[in-house]
Amino acid sequence: MPKNKKEKGRSFMQIYHEINAREEAAEAERQAEEAEKERKARDAYAEKLRQDKLELLKLKQGVITEDQLPHEEKEEKHYTVWEKIGNFFYHNKMYIIFGTLFAALVVFLAYDIFSTVHPDAAVMIIAENDDFAYITEDIESVLERYCPDYNGDGKIFIRVSYMPAESEEVSYYNQSQRTKLIAEFQAGDSIIVIGNKNACELTNITEGVLADMREIYPDDENAFEYGYMLDGTSFAEDIGYEQLPDDLFIAFRVPQDGFGVDEDEFTRNYENALEIWDNYINGNEINPKETISETTE
Repeated sequence: MPKNKKEKGRSFMQIYHEINAREEAAEAERQAEEAEKERKARDAYAEKLRQDKLELLKLKQGVITEDQLPHEEKEEKHYTVWEKIGNFFYHNKMYIIFGTLFAALVVFLAYDIFSTVHPDAAVMIIAENDDFAYITEDIESVLERYCPDYNGDGKIFIRVSYMPAESEEVSYYNQSQRTKLIAEFQAGDSIIVIGNKNACELTNITEGVLADMREIYPDDENAFEYGYMLDGTSFAEDIGYEQLPDDLFIAFRVPQDGFGVDEDEFTRNYENALEIWDNYINGNEINPKETISETTE
């Protein structure tokens, strides 16, 4: 063979088998060491059992007394600060979890109570036009300009809610809307209603429920049996909705017992709602437009 001929290198499989062989040898050595440790542990345990049995036999025979029995001295373990903290949390984790959840609930409720702005008045829009869902804030901002701070919290806020008037056909949607309407009627501040005769009749809130505005504004042609017609006022222009239906009116729920509402509170809110509307139609602007954003923040 020529001297300058390069020796053929080891193939991949040769290297693979060599590595496998080394790993198998290392694993066999490890298993042998583990087996030796287990053997020594078993021998030590067997020797301890033998010694204990022997000492017990001596005790029974009276060769030694109980005080002479060998006692294992337990080494006192010293824990670090972090180990003590970890041990405390481990043994009291359930109390800590429930305590944390309870504290979080208390903080949430407190925040909700102190951060919630309570309305000075509330308006229900009961109509057959879904466009009203998009102009509730515009109605709020207009009426707030004529609303005193009735609850004395230093903020002017009128809550406006839209509830579509649906037919009497039973459906999940209708039931949910009816539930929402009942909730609004149970709220002692939901006095003002914006709607038309058909929508109010669908929800059965006409005769005996809404005030006869002819008694309040006897010389006003806009006043009629169920409310005050918005057609002929600047309401559409003020809220920026020129397509306001001609038959739309604003109405006011008459104070009455029922629905668990305090009658005195109901009467007070009713009088406040009438005052807001009276301010509006007479142009008595209490809160100028530029100050509304400051009082509602």
